[in-house]
Amino acid sequence: MKKYFPILLSKAGELTALSKLSEPVKNQLTPIIQVLPDSLESIITFASNWDFEGNEIFLDFSLFGNNNLPLRRFISDLVNLNVNIVPVINHNANPEYIDLLERLFLDGEIEKVSFRFSNSIGGFINFNRMLAEMLNYLNISESQVSILLDFGLVDENNYNNSAALAINIIQSIPNSEDFDNIVVASGSFLENLGSLNPPDRVYRLQRYEWNIWNLIITQIQQNNIKYSDYGIKYPYYTEANFQGSCSIKYTVESEYVIYRGEVSSNHRDGNGQYITFSGRLINSNDYMGENFSWGDEKINFYASQDLRDPKKKTGNATSWVEISQNHHLTLIHSLL
Repeated sequence: MKKYFPILLSKAGELTALSKLSEPVKNQLTPIIQVLPDSLESIITFASNWDFEGNEIFLDFSLFGNNNLPLRRFISDLVNLNVNIVPVINHNANPEYIDLLERLFLDGEIEKVSFRFSNSIGGFINFNRMLAEMLNYLNISESQVSILLDFGLVDENNYNNSAALAINIIQSIPNSEDFDNIVVASGSFLENLGSLNPPDRVYRLQRYEWNIWNLIITQIQQNNIKYSDYGIKYPYYTEANFQGSCSIKYTVESEYVIYRGEVSSNHRDGNGQYITFSGRLINSNDYMGENFSWGDEKINFYASQDLRDPKKKTGNATSWVEISQNHHLTLIHSLL
């Protein structure tokens, strides 16, 4: 049974983080991949190694644009790789996309879909009416549908209200236990680390999405309610137009631990800051050991590097996304 539905982007770092998960974690995790333009081939490559028994991938095309022409072939290619695809339908999905999914149902290429309702796209007004209309239009049953309730960015000011709204929505759904999953998503990671100053320090950020989850499960005991988050990234996608700092992001149960670095070109050690911070992390009480995940093993490897060695390995921005997200995914799986 799947118990964790992380929302990830179809970028190299996040796809690698998924591919490096251990088999027990993969078996109980369904990634919700937000598909970016020009990333279809990368997803095909990733999915070719996600063909284990009971696999599942949710695909959200809301960031892809309105070009539906390649999607039929793309989904068919994934199905031919023995990957179980669950397309996501957003509140503002265009009619052509919904018609495509109807044809895929009729042709037997997909068996399930996810309906996504979010703060950023349409909100939750008339939720049950829209849910009933979509079930009727596609002529499918509740058991073929995962509801994704996405509360977007949460913080100390709104997490209690978000949890209360989630509970109210779930309790209002007719036959809620008949749905395949009811996934509750949110994220509290910062858009950037600019507010964490000065650098060369450790900062701890509350994981308010975890607070929401714990509030929900104390109120509703229902097996099909599932947890989702955005990992160590901001919930709303924007194309980065700046050079990021050499910082390490490490998740513990209720916090994000940030080893705040500087932009490589602004620091005498450049990317070597990753080596310094890795050493500090593995000697802290937060570190979960090199055997905890692939990401933790890599942290230990970089901590062993010598800053004075001209052949030292430091990693780069992409590889540290791989490491941080892989650790995060493994940890959350272990907590659920």
